Amino acid sequence: MRKCRRTSAPARYTMQGTLLIVDDKADIRLSLHLLLKNSGFNTLQCSSLSAAAQTLAQQPIDLVLLDMNYELDTTSGQEGLNFLSEHAARGPSSPAFIAMTAWSSVTLAVEAMQRGAVDFFAKPWDNHAVLMMVKKHLGLRHMAKARHNAAPASKPTPDKALLWLSPQMQTLKKQLDRVAPTGANILLRGENGTGKSHIAQYLHQQSARAGGLVSVNMAAIPDSLFESELFGHVKGAFTDARQDREGRFSQASGGTLFLDEIATLSESQQAKLLRVLESGEYEPVGSDKTRHAECRLISATNADLDTLQTQGVFRQDLYFRLNTIELTLPPLRQRSDEIIPLARHFISAHAKRYELPEPVLSACACSALQAYHWPGNVRELSHIMERAVLMCDEPEITAAQLPIKPENTAPDGPISELVTLEQAEQKLIKMALSQCLDNVEEASVLLGISKSALYRRMDKFNIKTRQP
Repeated sequence: MRKCRRTSAPARYTMQGTLLIVDDKADIRLSLHLLLKNSGFNTLQCSSLSAAAQTLAQQPIDLVLLDMNYELDTTSGQEGLNFLSEHAARGPSSPAFIAMTAWSSVTLAVEAMQRGAVDFFAKPWDNHAVLMMVKKHLGLRHMAKARHNAAPASKPTPDKALLWLSPQMQTLKKQLDRVAPTGANILLRGENGTGKSHIAQYLHQQSARAGGLVSVNMAAIPDSLFESELFGHVKGAFTDARQDREGRFSQASGGTLFLDEIATLSESQQAKLLRVLESGEYEPVGSDKTRHAECRLISATNADLDTLQTQGVFRQDLYFRLNTIELTLPPLRQRSDEIIPLARHFISAHAKRYELPEPVLSACACSALQAYHWPGNVRELSHIMERAVLMCDEPEITAAQLPIKPENTAPDGPISELVTLEQAEQKLIKMALSQCLDNVEEASVLLGISKSALYRRMDKFNIKTRQP
């Protein structure tokens, strides 16, 4: 792999930043270097994308002039596009990318901009135009960095996926605003997809706690890794412990620890968590040094904890430690005032994310959304709007483009005779997978359970999908 070659301008121009020229043609690199050096810029040169990637990882770069064609072919620009997808990120600390190619086309220019380039020019270039382009984007980048560094600390803006239009959500907001500044443990209950993680974020934002929000999916932690994940470990504590690892309680110190799917904890995991909640103390695996838990705890579940306690599956003493304050999120079907505003919010967010035109909802689409029963709640609405944005070729989304069905329809017809619970569960899983074309994530939303829970049930009943 060829290494980058560094060239420097006089020291008085260093404040203008460092430019990286990436092109496999030596004469192109030299021409651009001389042009930029004579205007007072520092430059680095790379002859390959692999060398450019290494340079970006090792030192700060302000602006990259990126050729789009290399070894695979000399016309498509696919290598440059792939590099942009991997390395171009919009942000005050990220370099800006200007794409360049000898095979200029509107299609390639548009796609380069979609992949993250801020501008585009063709070879042979106009020296004055290139210099003006470089100065403009360096100036914009320096302004963005200055605004970012000078911005006063303030509370983050609450997630727009939380609307407070319905009476239920207005009541919930009053409760949240009352308890957010306290340090009380909070248990969030509600159906899958109602937005419990968004509520946890809102509580943390309104708490004015100095630390960050650390989220943990409890269903994804096996027994063998539970203590290491939550409490950390020291080097040599077990075979693969090659260095000290900070646990989630330590990471959340001074902030908020959000434990999602808390009802999935095994009996031994519940006992270990209860000890920390009772004493406020824990030890990393392999350490005899006691540490203090200094974080606010928020838990969430869609399970019926009352039934689980009665069955002896969930400890009552742990439940009482978790639910100093217990709040229940209403399902989307009970918040009809928010369905259309949320749908429009998700359309705007997904259109911006995929850099696509923002379509509007037709009257028939609004009617279909209002009539649907939303078993997957807000998460399902987001997925449906995302699919509609991606598949819509017109300026308007119609009801026919929404993958929803009336409440009383079922692909395989109703269950006409009494069956066992296991048989009914297998049938529902197969129906959901069939309706979602074997997409497990979408089927889990439709069934109102987590993806991990659906995988466990599929493994139990030996249900396979066509998707890898």
